[in-house]
Parts: sequence; C-alpha cells; structure tokens
Amino acid sequence: MNKVNQLLRELEIKPLHYEKRGKVTIVITKEKKYVIKKNNHPIYDYLNQRTFTYYPKVRVEGDYEISEYIEEVKIPEEQKLMDMISLVALLHAKTTHYKVVEDYSYQDIYEQILGNLNYLKKQYDEKMDQVESEIFMSPSSYLLARHITSLYNMIEFCRRKVEEWYPKVKELKKIRLVILHNHLELSHFLNNQLISWNKSKIGPPIFDLYQLYQNTYASFDWEDLLAKYLASYPLKEEELELFTILISIPSPIENFPTEYERVQFFQRQLTYMDKTSRFLENIKKGSKLP
Repeated sequence: MNKVNQLLRELEIKPLHYEKRGKVTIVITKEKKYVIKKNNHPIYDYLNQRTFTYYPKVRVEGDYEISEYIEEVKIPEEQKLMDMISLVALLHAKTTHYKVVEDYSYQDIYEQILGNLNYLKKQYDEKMDQVESEIFMSPSSYLLARHITSLYNMIEFCRRKVEEWYPKVKELKKIRLVILHNHLELSHFLNNQLISWNKSKIGPPIFDLYQLYQNTYASFDWEDLLAKYLASYPLKEEELELFTILISIPSPIENFPTEYERVQFFQRQLTYMDKTSRFLENIKKGSKLP
C-alpha cells in the first residue's frame, strides 16, 4: 500500500478512501475513481502498435498501472456478449501472425490433450470402483453410475477426434497465432472495452473462444456467437476442429465436502455435455464444421 500511496502522490491524486477488490485497488477521489493494480505485462504498447485501442486508457508507472474507473452502461447480457465476441474477433484479426511450427508445436497440444483424456479416464475408473463398492449408493454416486457410459463415450469421442486431427496438422510448416486476452468473461467487457489484460499471451485464436464458451455456455446461444465471430475472423479447418475437441472434453472430478455439492457438480457436468453435444450437432448441420 505504501507504493500505491507514493504513486498517487507523484500523480497528484488525492484519495478520499480506498476499496480493495481482489488484486485491484479502487481509489476514490472527490472528482472520480481510479483503478490501480500491479503491472508485469507490457501488452499495451503492442496493442497500440496494432491499432487495437479498445481498453481503458492506462498509465503505467513502474510496477503499477492506473486507469480511470469505468461506470458500466447496462445493456442486455446477450447483446453485451455479441458485442464482446465481435471485439475479440477484431483483436485476433489485428494481432494475427505466423510462426514456424517448431516455435509453437501442435505436437505439444496433441500430447497435452491425450494426457488430459488419459487422466480423466483413470479418474472416472477409480470413482466407479468406489461407487461399485458402496452398499447403498449416495445420490451423487447413483447419478454418476446412471450416466457413466455417456461420460466414457465423450472421452472416447475426444480421443478419436484428436487422433483424426493430429495427422492433418503435424506436417504444417506454420501455425497462426494471435494475442489472446486469456481472461474472457462478461465482467471483463465494459462499455465496448476489454479490461483485465494481466493474463494475456500469444496462442492459437481458438483458446479465447474455448475459455469464453466455458464461461457462458449455460446461458447463451453459441451457434449465433460462433457465426458472428466467424463472419469477422474465419477459422481454419484445423482450428475449428481443435475448438470442438477442447469444448467436448469433460471436466475432472472435483472433491466437494458435501453430498449436495457433489450432486450439483455431476448435474453441471451432464448439462454441459448435453448442451455441447447439441451445439456441435447444430453447427455441423449448418456446415460450420469440416
């Protein structure tokens, strides 16, 4: 806090009081509010150089960045998400570049996905061994036992798809990369600006889509969202295939302290699988899948 106070004095900002929100400090003055947080990610100069300026005006001072607090204009969440996906497509379009595959390996992605699938299969096998040893099944165990075949089928579907995908990409000489915001959720999109860039990195564009899908699949129509994104930034065949593989992978089992939480977890898992399966089937019918 001493460093924050020193920074405010240097900028001649006179705080009335502070609010701490996670890793962010909200500074309230007589005239306006400011947001101060640690800055160890020099992304803004590059975004400016690529003429992508859809983020709050930020001043970087040493280890900190300071910006004016954004008072959000309330709009329907579905409209907000459609605006957000358009801005993400613009970010990807303005920061697209290519690297030789050796510098960003498809093989690493392939091996990581297979490792995740092997871990999931082992985890669900061990859980089913535990379930089958129960004399009287708990509600969460019964729910899992009823649907374990669907979970196994999804894991094998992903394994088959990634084995079909990898031969198509392993001979490619270059990979398309972009700046990933890498922290996409509705709360990080305010008044047509993206905030919270501290996790941004370089990677294939579908990783932003995958993250946003995970955060919003339950409440929004992703067929329209994907169509809007593709209209501005068409994905390559291998990119779209990788996206469909990633969103199809079930979540690992989490350990919750109460039976109610365990039931809720498996219900969310089944809802996710059902929504994702229907989404993939619909976009396949709409010829958005290869």
